[in-house]
Amino acid sequence: MGAAARLFAKKPFNKIGMTEIAKEAGVAHGLAFHYFSSKEKLYEAVTQAAADRLDAIHEASTREGTRDDRLRAFLRIHMKELYRRRVDYVFHSRGGGTPEVQAIWEGSRHNAIILILGFYGVNNPSTALVIAVRAWLGYYDELVLAWVQGIVRSEEAVVEMAFQLFPAALKSAELLGASDIPSPT
Repeated sequence: MGAAARLFAKKPFNKIGMTEIAKEAGVAHGLAFHYFSSKEKLYEAVTQAAADRLDAIHEASTREGTRDDRLRAFLRIHMKELYRRRVDYVFHSRGGGTPEVQAIWEGSRHNAIILILGFYGVNNPSTALVIAVRAWLGYYDELVLAWVQGIVRSEEAVVEMAFQLFPAALKSAELLGASDIPSPT
């Protein structure tokens, strides 16, 4: 799986074949199919491992500091990890992959939302609050995509834009009916 992960991080999914993956792994072509019935199934396994790694990195990087420190740490480490996997990130962010791949990233996004709200003392958020933070995270994802693609040059500007918008996203959750909104200060 390591060989496939390295290739998917460098080249778009549709530009990689199982023959290339087997060659990179140093195994016979048929052996790759023995473990994974298709390139899509292999990609799903690689994606799950990447999402699990991202979740662990988020958790580890945000254990200490004030909630503002933790939110900024989350934003920075998220960018660095997505940049490391930028080709794959652009592919799946634009709807690439199977429904299973999209579900894996949805689960990771939900984990990030719960982690972030935990910084603010919310451990069982309402659906409305989750939706508001998800919208904010979508805003941040678009900024990160622009940075990954070289459209936006300043990593710090991306972090600060997202950080400064977060209190407004929390406050706006009230419009969706959330009553469990934490104070952003």
